[in-house]
Amino acid sequence: MKCLMSYALFTFFFFIINLNDSFCQQPNAGKVNKDQFDLDRLDEKIIQWQKELNIPNVAIGIIENNKVLKTKVFGNLSNGKPAPKNMIFEVASVTKVVFSTLVLKLVQDGKWNLDEPLANYFVDPDVASSPYAKTITTRNVLSQQSGFDNWRWMNASGKLTFNFEPGTKFNYSGEGMDYLKSAIEDKFHKSLVQLSDSLLFKPLRMYDTHHQWDGKENFDRYSRMYDADGKEIVRTDYSLRASGAADLTTTIDDLSRFAIEVLKGAHLSDNLYHEMIKTQAEINPNLQQGLGWRVINGLPNHEYALQHGGNDPGVAAIIVLLPKSKRGIIVLTNADNGLILCNDIVRAALPEGKEIIHKAYKSIKMNEMPPVTELSDTLLKTYIGNYKRGDGADVTVTLKDHGLALRMTGIPVLNLLPQTEDKFFLMDFDVKVFFTKNADGTVNAVTVQDGENMMKCLKVTH
Repeated sequence: MKCLMSYALFTFFFFIINLNDSFCQQPNAGKVNKDQFDLDRLDEKIIQWQKELNIPNVAIGIIENNKVLKTKVFGNLSNGKPAPKNMIFEVASVTKVVFSTLVLKLVQDGKWNLDEPLANYFVDPDVASSPYAKTITTRNVLSQQSGFDNWRWMNASGKLTFNFEPGTKFNYSGEGMDYLKSAIEDKFHKSLVQLSDSLLFKPLRMYDTHHQWDGKENFDRYSRMYDADGKEIVRTDYSLRASGAADLTTTIDDLSRFAIEVLKGAHLSDNLYHEMIKTQAEINPNLQQGLGWRVINGLPNHEYALQHGGNDPGVAAIIVLLPKSKRGIIVLTNADNGLILCNDIVRAALPEGKEIIHKAYKSIKMNEMPPVTELSDTLLKTYIGNYKRGDGADVTVTLKDHGLALRMTGIPVLNLLPQTEDKFFLMDFDVKVFFTKNADGTVNAVTVQDGENMMKCLKVTH
């Protein structure tokens, strides 16, 4: 069974990352008119991007007026045959909005309470002595204010710990979702699999969607996973355990049905739907956290977007819904560089796609991007070489198109834009990368920083 979140994704990869227009082949999506949009032209672009980014399979679902306008799967199976329409994909953290919808349906039916302490049903032994274990609620979890790290193994102790009082600030956490899952299972004496199948998947005819998989059934149409070079990431065990945070398996048709259910209000009352989309916590000035969903406000025509992405090694997905205009798009991929392609397609397929992607991943305005400093190849070459993450995994920095490219397991190639001689940034994400040197001027480490979180990788060879 694979780990739910690679160390390589760290804090700043809680969200899907999008890279620089100048490094990636990006379409000009700013003025696309949906009435004139040429879906065949998008198909051509996707095929082109697939080849350039080494992505074997891509699935898209496009929704207009609360109806599926198009679903399509691109690429072939590992045996060379065309990929079937019902190809099975993993969707990583997109699982969270599916699980959240199940929870809100339980609330709507009067079977669960957003603000009841979860301690009435479950307390994790690691936090049993904390006073916060008595106060954490479903609202805290779904609004990503649980107080937990993303995963407990990110703590030095390896144990689950409250880092702050639940409900007081945003901090993305998969542990929170699984904590809530345990509480719900304990109350209803049913597994997440049983609850989701009966209350969500079967009613919506999502027959190919599962929270748990033995790694064998329907393996012939499973998408598998590939790294940034297009090399298959082979597992000895493909099974997936049930989680409220990740590892959902689904098809593009099934997830499109789910998207339409949300666009139509998910059978929630007006008051509960408002709770889902209102700002429960602020992620940054451009992005808010609702219940489960990230919310992007201030779009043209008084529109707002519900958005969530997911990524694990060899897995990348995104879902964007525009409830007022009843539109949406879903993209599923099976490669590390799929993170780039997901955002390329959103930009191309939606008139407001460029703004949505920027607001989803940047905290500054679109016209406030820092200038790119030109550095000589001679200077840039001093940074290239092999580095080691804290867990011993390899990180490499190479020269690419008069810039630097950083790669590590489970993420796309990161194109680093120089801001100063030793500090670099990503065009579409609030991540900073800087190099440090020894007294003799030789480079000794590269550090990736997201806010207060840092991941230092020591240089091992030139």
